[in-house]
Amino acid sequence: MSRFKITSITVLLALAVPLTLDAARAPGWKHEDIWLKNETGQRITPTRNNADAYSPHRTCGTCHGYMTITSGTHFQQGFDEMRDGYDPKRPWVLSPGIFGRGGTPGTFTERVAAKNNSSARDMGLSTYDWIAAGGSDQPVSLAAGNLHPGGGPMEYGRKADGRRDLSKTLIRGEREKARPLDGDYSSRHTPDGKSRFRESGVVEGDCLMCHLKGYRLDRRNGQLALRNYRWAATAGAGLGEIRGAVFTPARSGGSSEEGSPAKGEWNVARRPAVQYAWGDSRLFTPQGKFRGSALISKSVEAENCTQCHRQMDGQKSGTLYLPAGDLHLKAGLRCTDCHTLAGRTQNERLRHHIGKGWSPTSTARSDLDGAGMKTCANCHLEDRYRPTRAGMPKEAKNPDNLHRALFHKATFHFYLLHCSACHAPERKSRSVYLVDYSTGRPAWYATDKAALITRAGDMKQFTQEPWKPWTDRHVRIPGDGERYAAAVPKVTQWFGEMISDGAVRPIGLEHVRKAAAGQKKLTTVEVATLHGEKKKQVTVATPEDILAMIRSLTGMGFRNVVFVADQLYEIRKDKLEGRPAPGLTRAVMFPIYHGNMPVAAKKTLGQKGKPDGCADCHADDSPFFTKLRVRSVGKFLKDSYPVPKEPIAEPQMADWGLMGVPASE
Repeated sequence: MSRFKITSITVLLALAVPLTLDAARAPGWKHEDIWLKNETGQRITPTRNNADAYSPHRTCGTCHGYMTITSGTHFQQGFDEMRDGYDPKRPWVLSPGIFGRGGTPGTFTERVAAKNNSSARDMGLSTYDWIAAGGSDQPVSLAAGNLHPGGGPMEYGRKADGRRDLSKTLIRGEREKARPLDGDYSSRHTPDGKSRFRESGVVEGDCLMCHLKGYRLDRRNGQLALRNYRWAATAGAGLGEIRGAVFTPARSGGSSEEGSPAKGEWNVARRPAVQYAWGDSRLFTPQGKFRGSALISKSVEAENCTQCHRQMDGQKSGTLYLPAGDLHLKAGLRCTDCHTLAGRTQNERLRHHIGKGWSPTSTARSDLDGAGMKTCANCHLEDRYRPTRAGMPKEAKNPDNLHRALFHKATFHFYLLHCSACHAPERKSRSVYLVDYSTGRPAWYATDKAALITRAGDMKQFTQEPWKPWTDRHVRIPGDGERYAAAVPKVTQWFGEMISDGAVRPIGLEHVRKAAAGQKKLTTVEVATLHGEKKKQVTVATPEDILAMIRSLTGMGFRNVVFVADQLYEIRKDKLEGRPAPGLTRAVMFPIYHGNMPVAAKKTLGQKGKPDGCADCHADDSPFFTKLRVRSVGKFLKDSYPVPKEPIAEPQMADWGLMGVPASE
C-alpha cells in the first residue's frame, strides 16, 4: 500500500455515497412550470394577489419537504442546538454555529442576543436586527443575515429557554406579549424598541438561491437592509421590482458607523408591493406560471455557492473561488462535485446537509465533518474519482510517483503536511489580517501590505502582487495528529470583562466607542488604504491608552475590564499589568484548502526536488518557518507599520516551539 494512502494528506473518512438527489432522476428531467404562492398559500397571478411577495415555503413546499430541507446545516447555522446557557463558562455563546456563537475575527462584529436578557448593555443583536445587519455595502459587517439562505432562525423564534420553537413563525410569536429585552422581539433601532416582523415578514428558506442560475444575492440583500424581509426572495430571483420599504436607511457615506441599521426612517404604515415582470416571457408563461421548466436547475452552479462563500471565505482565507486562482474550478469542477449531500439514502440526503470538511475554526455540527465529502486523497491517491456529469475532468492524476521522485527518501513529509502546505504557496486575492476593535470603530487591515480596508468591494479585488500565506500546525481530527497547512491569521485587539479565569466576555463595540469618544489622547497613527490614500486612525497602542480605556469602561459600569492584545492587560493595585493568556491572545488561524496550484505552475514548494527544492522550506530565511506574524495590532501600527519587525512580530515557528529552522537532512 502506498505510504501516501495511509498518511492521507487529507485524512481518510467514512465517505457517504457520492450521489445527490438529482442522480435518482432521469437525465432529461425538467422541473415543471409552477404557480407562485404568497405566505398564506394563495396563488399569485397577473390578476390575483399580484402585489404580494412570493413565499418559498408555500410555493416550493407544496411538493417538496420544506421543513426537512431547511433542517440542513446551512439553514440552521447552530439554531438546532441553540439555548440560553449553552456554554456555562461563556454565557454569551448560545450555539456552536454562526447564529448563536457570533462571528470569528475578520468576519462580522456582533453576536445574536440570548432569549432572556437582564441588561441592554450586555445584550447582542436581537433576531430582528441580526437579519438586517449584514452590511453588504460596508467594509465591516455587523452580522451575517446577508449570507444566510433563510429559514431556521430567520423564520422561527425561540422558546422561553432559548431553544428553537418550530411551532410558530416570528410573525406569530411577535403577537404574543414578549418580555422586555426579548432576544427575538426587541430592537435597538425601532422607535419603541420592539421588533416589526408583522410589517417586515420573515426570511423563508430560499430554494432559488441555490437552484436558480443567475440568482441576484445583491438585490436580495438590498431588501434585507430595507427591513423588507418577506420580499427578499422575490427580489433575489429577479421576479419583479419591489416598491416601498419598511425602513429607509440613511446614506452611509462609506462609514461603517453611519451605515449602521440605526440611522434612517421607518415607514411601517405603508406596505411594500411587488410589480411582477409578467410580460417577461423568459420568467412567466402567458397564464402567469413561473417557468420552472427552463429556470429551476436540479444541479447547483458554483456561482450560486460562491455568491455567499466568496465574501466570507475571502475575508477568512483569501479564497475567491474563481477559475483564475483555483485549478479545480479551472478544470471544470463544481463545488457540489466534492461537497455532495451527506447521507446514504435519498431521505437522508433530502436533509440538505451539504458535505463539509474539517476546520479548527468551524464548530457547528462537527459530527458531520467529512460526511458527504471527497478529499484530495480520495480522488488523487485512492482512485475514488469518477466523473458523474458532462464537463468534469476525465481523471484525477495520482501524484504518488512524482512525489516519490521529487522527495526521494523524504516521503515522511507527507505524514506532516496537508496538500495546501505546498500547493498554496501564494494568494492573489486579499484577506483580513489585523482586526482592531480597540476604539469601538472596527478597523480591518489586509494581508496586502497591511493596508486599511475602507470599501465593501475591497475584498473581492485581486492584489497587484501575490502574497505568501502563513502556515499553521493543527489537529484537524482528534487522534490523527498535527498537520501543517497554509493559513491566514487574524490578529485582534479588543476590550472585555473577565467573568471567570480564562473567560472574557467581549464588551459591545457601541460601549467601547463611547468610552473612546471621551479620551482625547489616544494614539493616532497614519496608515495606507488599499487605494493608496493616507488615513489617520485612532488606536490603543500604549500603556497610557490601555489604562485610560479600562478606567473609562469601568466608570461606565463594566467590571473586571481587560484588554486583549499580545497579552492580557488588567489593572492590579492601580497599575497596569500584562500576562500571557494564549487561549485568548493567540491569532485565530484560518486554514487554506482551496485555490491550489499544480506542480506545472513551477511555484509549489519543493517542486525542484532534492536538494534544491528543500531550500524552499529549510533555508534559514524561508517564510515557511520564519514568516513574521504581528503580535500586537496597536504597537505594530504605532511603531512598525507597514513592515513588521521583531519583537512586535515574531516568526511563526515560535508557535510550534522552534527557535530555528530545522535542517533538511
